[in-house]
Amino acid sequence: MDAMSEDLARATIEARIADAQARRQGRQLEQERRAERRRRLRLAVTRWWQRRAARGYDLGSLALAAAAADRPSSVQLGHVLDEAAHRIAEWGTGSELRVLEAIADVAAPTAPAAAAALVDRDGSEASRLRAFGLLHTHVLEALGPRDHARLLDLLAGKDAEADGTLPCRAA
Repeated sequence: MDAMSEDLARATIEARIADAQARRQGRQLEQERRAERRRRLRLAVTRWWQRRAARGYDLGSLALAAAAADRPSSVQLGHVLDEAAHRIAEWGTGSELRVLEAIADVAAPTAPAAAAALVDRDGSEASRLRAFGLLHTHVLEALGPRDHARLLDLLAGKDAEADGTLPCRAA
């Protein structure tokens, strides 16, 4: 390779490296701006609710709690799993380890491979996301209300089978 070709190759490589560094800085700046906007929005919403409470408005917390208790366990579980899906999409599967372990525990008898992939710490993030997507649908559509109630109990910190409040699944 002659000197002119080497100089051209070196200049091309340096230009690509400089471009990549500029894009990386742009992404970091964009992420920081998004985080700042989210923080300001959370702060504004918090202040709005605090002002409403200070003025004596009934925030309806008791009504919401009573309405939530009347919902069937399948509806409650659908809501919980949807919220978890949004958090997982935003922050990854590491942000919802307790939910993933509970889902794997409940779904293991009917979908053992997906349940194992869901909690496999040595597996890739993509495989855990894929397993979560499969089990999200499986839990809501294939499992019944007893399993839904058991999963909600696991998420609440109590195991219904250990308490004897729900019959154990027949294997």
